[in-house]
Amino acid sequence: MRKFLLLMACLLMLNGCTMISAGIQPRLDQACAEALSHPLSSANNRKQYYSYYLEPSVGRMASTETGNEFLMGSDRFVMNLDVAAIINEKYYPEQEIIHGYAIRGSVIAQSEGTMTCADGSEKPYSVVIEKSGENECLIHVSAGYMSFEGFATEATAPAVAAEMLKISRSVTVESQEVLAAFTTMEGIDYVGTPVELFEDKAPENGSIEELLVDYDGQPRVTPDSEEGSEEPAEEGEENNE
Repeated sequence: MRKFLLLMACLLMLNGCTMISAGIQPRLDQACAEALSHPLSSANNRKQYYSYYLEPSVGRMASTETGNEFLMGSDRFVMNLDVAAIINEKYYPEQEIIHGYAIRGSVIAQSEGTMTCADGSEKPYSVVIEKSGENECLIHVSAGYMSFEGFATEATAPAVAAEMLKISRSVTVESQEVLAAFTTMEGIDYVGTPVELFEDKAPENGSIEELLVDYDGQPRVTPDSEEGSEEPAEEGEENNE
């Protein structure tokens, strides 16, 4: 009996080591696939600028107008509304939005693609998991209009990243509310007014000032032209002093 229990303990230890040391990339791929195919539920959290669905297994620790802090098991992560992406899409649609992360450790798993959101639109997503410490990972997720950051262990990082994707798919953003609150841009109608700066003629004394005209189209008066425009004194006029 004692040998049997010892054998079972060894098997459990080996099994646990195998799970932790197994490649994290295949587990992330599977977790993301499940999150992207997960049925969408109606939003149960509504804020001024967006609404989203949160699973009962995920707790909300703190909240602001544009951000939230969540707790999943013992792993914490934050979600922020990407206001810049909404503004760029409205006013600069031709510019490509590039999301960058300050990678401090080594990337051990990543995934990217497109996802179907609650409003039926297709949005790009990107997941990056990097090694940040002993059995600790830093998770970066950019999905649609939301960005996520969080810490987790190597064993739980894929599941946390998948939960981030599930939340982002359920998000519905009030774009007009965001634009009204975070921009002051207004449409401007420009009316072109032609202004003639030079007269189309050859200068008489070789001076460029002769070609300049005022905004009313009349030749500009220059010191040379003023001197040349003086009338000569009448003949016979004498100084009577």
